Amino acid sequence: MAGALDREDLIEGLRELIKRAHAAGLADVSIRIVGGAAIRLAHFERATTADIDAQIKPLDQIVPIAKEIALERGWPADWLNDKATMFIPHLGATVEWESIFEDDVISISVAPIDALLAMKLRAGRPGRDTEDIRSLLSLNFIKSIDEAESLFEGFYPGDALSDRTIELLQRLFELGLPQAPERQPPIALD
Repeated sequence: MAGALDREDLIEGLRELIKRAHAAGLADVSIRIVGGAAIRLAHFERATTADIDAQIKPLDQIVPIAKEIALERGWPADWLNDKATMFIPHLGATVEWESIFEDDVISISVAPIDALLAMKLRAGRPGRDTEDIRSLLSLNFIKSIDEAESLFEGFYPGDALSDRTIELLQRLFELGLPQAPERQPPIALD
């Protein structure tokens, strides 16, 4: 099933990761999930995703475990990676991470809908992110470019939306936003 992970794959992969982190005797493991995987796991139904983008600590101990899981399941080696950490806000509004699992060894959380919208707006990839942005705008009750810009600047002070992102938002608001998607049921990783 290389290249596409559905919600159940994401959950099973994380369960296995938790099990192996315990077996390896690791401590203070933190996985903060962003992007499509965060949306799919905790927020709303969306298409499959190719990976889990996350801030991972300790990266050097978790990546080898994730690669073992990938090999066994026929998944891409980077199914769990830290490639999107550059999009995680560091200076602006505090991200209120939402816990989906926590014990004495490992904590796994997902970004909330406001931070996810800010990150998707920062990436500003028409086509690839359009449906996520539409749904996140609805869930955040954003009805104008000014409101979107205000949310964005709260997480990325001093940055402005790119021209490409503004054009995307103009098209989305002209077409009209969908009704807010139904929220995903809570997941159980234990």
